Amino acid sequence: MNNMSNKPWKVYQQFVKGDVIAPPQDLLQSTSPDLGTIGSPRRLYTSPEVHDLEISRMWAKVWQFACREEEIAEPGDIHVYDVGDISVLVVRTENDEIRAYYNSCTHRGTQLCSADASQKQIRCPYHGFTWNLEGALTDIPCQWDFPQVQGSSHNLKGVRSSTWGGFVFINLDPDAEPLESYLEVIPEHLRRSRFEDMYIAGKYRKILPANWKASLEAFVESLHVAETHGQLSEFTDDVNTKYDLYGKNVSRFITVFGAASAALDKEYSEQEMLDSFFENLASDDAAPKLPEGMTARAFMVSRARENVAELVGREEVISDTELVDAIQYSVFPNIILFRSVGFPVVYRFLPNGNDPDSTIFDFYIMKYVPDGTERLRPAEVIDMGDSSFIDLPELPDWLGLVYDQDVSNLRLQQKGLKVPFQGDVTLARYQENRIRHYHQTLQGYLANPE
Repeated sequence: MNNMSNKPWKVYQQFVKGDVIAPPQDLLQSTSPDLGTIGSPRRLYTSPEVHDLEISRMWAKVWQFACREEEIAEPGDIHVYDVGDISVLVVRTENDEIRAYYNSCTHRGTQLCSADASQKQIRCPYHGFTWNLEGALTDIPCQWDFPQVQGSSHNLKGVRSSTWGGFVFINLDPDAEPLESYLEVIPEHLRRSRFEDMYIAGKYRKILPANWKASLEAFVESLHVAETHGQLSEFTDDVNTKYDLYGKNVSRFITVFGAASAALDKEYSEQEMLDSFFENLASDDAAPKLPEGMTARAFMVSRARENVAELVGREEVISDTELVDAIQYSVFPNIILFRSVGFPVVYRFLPNGNDPDSTIFDFYIMKYVPDGTERLRPAEVIDMGDSSFIDLPELPDWLGLVYDQDVSNLRLQQKGLKVPFQGDVTLARYQENRIRHYHQTLQGYLANPE
């Protein structure tokens, strides 16, 4: 399986032929157009001017994940979503509808809410202009002195909102395409993941020391695994990761577990792969001796299958690859979702205010709502500060270590990107094609002055 002359997607297809429960067809299909080898300017990651363009030409035009439905579960619940200097209120109305408004008073522009809240109306803290949850202006101080405020002229300015999978998305562009078409293959490919049946069991926020794009890009390729996460290489074939590109907004990778990295010089036996898996991921116990003819992957699958009902909230037939492999999707510009049962996490990357050198990284741990119960209240966001991911109680130590290793690269990368020469960032033709695909979509927005 480590034959580098094979195409990675072919290696994946050959490898999963031995699975007891085969992958769905959409995982076997390959959609990886050749995007060439052109690099990207370093200033994309460092320039305040580029940041300003992104806010006005991209963030103001895209569908973006603002909150989960359970974060605004009751009428009057308000979530404040900020990107750069743009601030939006996402509101659950009295009619149980979800609406979004610019977080700005239509009198003199004051921000209406500075933090999430639960209230029966929206009131400006400066002069007391007041709106109901449907955005209609209901109270004007000294109304006699505002003859120009008539009818709906000063209602809250609405922002488009839509939902999928329990996620609430907003779009500042009134002419934007519908969310469903913007998400491309996501609704179909992740249908069985049932994100709408999940709730936020843990939410952590960490400021990463790099541009928001560099931060996101650290998580969408496996080329770095052998060097950064060498402890995984003896049972994870990072080199033969399968990458797929869809439309403008969606991409995917699939990295198999139960095969040693093609980057290693040594051929590993099935027992050696399982030994390394136990040493680095499973537990402090020694790996059991594999029965004759059983592969390390088959053992991993059987072990994961014992916990399926607990992981997905019900008995369900799930393919081997969805049980043990890393199957990750990204939606432009800044959300990452996993189809893998063993990775119940969601990532969101946002500019840290107007600082091009740092990122707000929101890390969600998702769990299924138990059958027969209402969706649980979400966990409150915890600011991680300088703490490490390995310290998070909800994460196994091996996964926390992987995130800490990823973060450790970012400060060095951001500093290196500022070296004063004009060379572009160089990207691998195949293994970093998700980044090139991403940059093509971004440049489409930045080049459009409208």
